Amino acid sequence: MTDSVEQPPSRLDQIEQMLLLTVTTVGDIAKQQQTNTQAIAQVTTRLDQLTLKVDQLTLKVDNLTDDVNLLTDYFTQIITNAESDRAAFQAEIRRIWEYLLQQGRNGHNGDTGV
Repeated sequence: MTDSVEQPPSRLDQIEQMLLLTVTTVGDIAKQQQTNTQAIAQVTTRLDQLTLKVDQLTLKVDNLTDDVNLLTDYFTQIITNAESDRAAFQAEIRRIWEYLLQQGRNGHNGDTGV
């Protein structure tokens, strides 16, 4: 008669079910943790690569900045030289102009006297 009536699970059966559920859950968590660890390793590797590229770009920008500074100095010198040459050229033109004006006042206008 007792065989036909279902008996509630014993306390031991309940503990076994809880342990089985816990082991399954811990296994799932361990698998997820392993997946997360792999993902973190991939992200870390990619971050290292990106850091290297940023360092390379920084070096290139520094080199370009140096080049621009050199060009700026070069063009500043060219402009300074051009201004100096222009002033000297203008002074020479004035000297020639004054000379020509003096030649015209002295009656020398290119006639040979013939």
